[in-house]
Amino acid sequence: MFLPFFDEILFMKLTFMWIGVSVGTLLPTITPMVTREPSTTTANISCLQVRQSNEAAQPLVDDTGMAAGRANAERALFDVTVDGKQGFIDKHGDIIIEPKYEKVLPFHEGLAAVQVGQQWGFIDSQDSMVIEPQFVQVGSFADGLAPVKILRVSNRWGFINRQGDLVIEPQFDHVDDFRNGIAKVGMVAPDRVLLSLIADVGPELDYHFVDRTGNEVPEPRPEHYATGKPSELISFRQDGLVGFVDADGDIIIKPQFVAALEFSDGLACVCRDRLFGYIDRTGEFVIPPSFQYANPFAEGLAGVQIEEGKWGFIDKTGKVVIPPNYNWVYGGFREGLAQVVVAGQARYINQRGEWVW
Repeated sequence: MFLPFFDEILFMKLTFMWIGVSVGTLLPTITPMVTREPSTTTANISCLQVRQSNEAAQPLVDDTGMAAGRANAERALFDVTVDGKQGFIDKHGDIIIEPKYEKVLPFHEGLAAVQVGQQWGFIDSQDSMVIEPQFVQVGSFADGLAPVKILRVSNRWGFINRQGDLVIEPQFDHVDDFRNGIAKVGMVAPDRVLLSLIADVGPELDYHFVDRTGNEVPEPRPEHYATGKPSELISFRQDGLVGFVDADGDIIIKPQFVAALEFSDGLACVCRDRLFGYIDRTGEFVIPPSFQYANPFAEGLAGVQIEEGKWGFIDKTGKVVIPPNYNWVYGGFREGLAQVVVAGQARYINQRGEWVW
């Protein structure tokens, strides 16, 4: 049986606090940007993190599931923090939206979630409030819908449309992005709640799939998630290993990897023997597995952990082109910028490794 791979593993999202363990090393603790459950495939992963998760809520960050950084593709806006408030800059480091919000999410589909006081709303790239602050928690828009929690049902997720209308009533304990009209959702199994309290572990979820009206639908095959890109390959999990199919559902790369990210810049980041490397479309390694943590390629470069606790960037030959001067790398380059962490502070660099913010 084929399962869409990005629904089967937890990858680290690009803008949240995560203390993960890889070969006994703690990752840096970064101030969380938003709160929401884990969702689709993401970057910055460790082979030891391949698992289902019902942990603390985390944000939606990129509706492609790839290493898009924290940028707005429509206008290339990047979120920043100034004196405890958050806003957006452009790729030149100029402030476009004044840092005045408690927290923000990256722009997706032309809108960004912002927190005003204790409630969340959505702005456009002109800083106009398109959907007034009214939600307890939110995620970013994907496929025209965004997950939200509302005051009257503050412990359940539902979905709104771009007009702010509630189109799926809050009823889920976990939600993933909508992709091609279908989303994976989860509910806590009632018979397992007591066990989770006694065993001090997160409650187990029962998962199913819903359409844009909230009606349950059969689990889609991997090719359902094809985006229409030429010669696209889509990851899937079978018998505990990950491979790739084409848009017709034919297996192109047989399942053989513990974990994998989708292809980006012609290469896919995959895990074998607890280390990450990069394969081409034939499944052959172009860069052998040698990294504990790694991101997909974006704009010709990929962020990887080169030394213990130190990140830098490699090119498609595996050559280090930006030295490992960073404690962490969020995703990858977008519009010439990448977000990195140094001494607990998130900053932006260009492809020469120069500071932009």
